[in-house]
Amino acid sequence: MVLAEAVIFWVVLALLFRRDLGAIAHSSFHGGWKLGAVVVGLFAAQALVVLYVPGQSVVQMAILTLSQVALLLFVVLNRHLPGAALFALGIVLNIVVMVANDGWMPITPEAYSFIHPERVVAVGERPPASKGVILPQSETRLWILSDIVAVELPWRRTAVSIGDILLIAGAGQFIFQATAGGQIALPAPAAGRET
Repeated sequence: MVLAEAVIFWVVLALLFRRDLGAIAHSSFHGGWKLGAVVVGLFAAQALVVLYVPGQSVVQMAILTLSQVALLLFVVLNRHLPGAALFALGIVLNIVVMVANDGWMPITPEAYSFIHPERVVAVGERPPASKGVILPQSETRLWILSDIVAVELPWRRTAVSIGDILLIAGAGQFIFQATAGGQIALPAPAAGRET
């Protein structure tokens, strides 16, 4: 969700700076539509099975991990694009901390309370509509890579990981460098015509 909001922010900023967003369509993507469809399908399954089905099943963890790995593969195949290195590193850091904590993104009770002060979730449980799990800092493996950065947006509160910050930076780098051509060239005057 944070990444989607960040992409919207970068696109709005690019428009304010009069960048040519159409230039993104001319970027050379590798992996084809089939890999893109697999990534989109896995993230759709993640949204349905992981976010909206309660519990902590092996199937949910497998879908969550596979969606991240598929996205990483797509980014690695497109490492020539601006921002790909930051994006790939962000995905790797998120995968590492999730795998180290049984497949879920750990968040401390304090961070979760910052986001949702009205909710109470027990330690070790997965909050509703979340790919996270509530774990105290002392029980979190690789705690520094978990959702520890509290962010207060005008419309909501959230917490992000170092990996998420790299994903946001990578998306911004891609949007701004892929649109660097910016100005749409005007056609040259026809030969023999005076202007």
